[in-house]
Amino acid sequence: MVNKVAIVTGASRGVGRATATRLARAGICVFLAARNVDDLNQVAMEINSDNGNAFAIPTDVTQAQSVQNLVDQVVKETGQIDLLVNNAGVGIFESVVDSNPDNWQSVIQSNLTSIYLCSKAVLPIMLDQKSGQIINILSVAAQVAFPFASAYCAAKAGALALSNVLREEVRSEGVRVTAVLPGSINSSFWDKMEQHPDLDLMLKPHHLADTILQLAMSPVDMTVESVTVTPPLGIL
Repeated sequence: MVNKVAIVTGASRGVGRATATRLARAGICVFLAARNVDDLNQVAMEINSDNGNAFAIPTDVTQAQSVQNLVDQVVKETGQIDLLVNNAGVGIFESVVDSNPDNWQSVIQSNLTSIYLCSKAVLPIMLDQKSGQIINILSVAAQVAFPFASAYCAAKAGALALSNVLREEVRSEGVRVTAVLPGSINSSFWDKMEQHPDLDLMLKPHHLADTILQLAMSPVDMTVESVTVTPPLGIL
């Protein structure tokens, strides 16, 4: 993994933070993308103080120009992009009949449009390299219907379809695309929700970070198309 360069979105907390830290410990130069500047800088400082190599680049992954600025800066600094981890996303849960259209748009943009924008921006570099890997962190909600989660399920299902299409478009060009579908994860995702499953029974962020590192270290002449990761008791 030494001399490899990765971009991790949603890197200021939760799975993104754990993933960036895990990749850096494996020797990967990590570029951290998120909107929260203070949290992002804190993660970069912690990684660098642990002999890692991390750079914080404040980014709004729902905005095409912000994403392009991120990719341009990474290429300017390193000349390459070997791994993109699309992890950013939000969840807003409400019934369809009582839902707010603005919330719908926010969830779709954060969980689906962001993957499209980030993937589109890095692909010219990866295709030119004839190598690269895109790992999209989705959810079992891409395949399982949960009440009061119309926007979230729709976004994740769309992101899974996007991952599958993208994989077929770049498979012959040396670029690999993997969709990771985790069950419930104990993270700040649940902070604003009054009701949720038992946090102690959920996956931990490091479980996903370890999975992502394994995928990043897999042989380049094979592709893991998708992987589902669930807590011991199932989806929750």
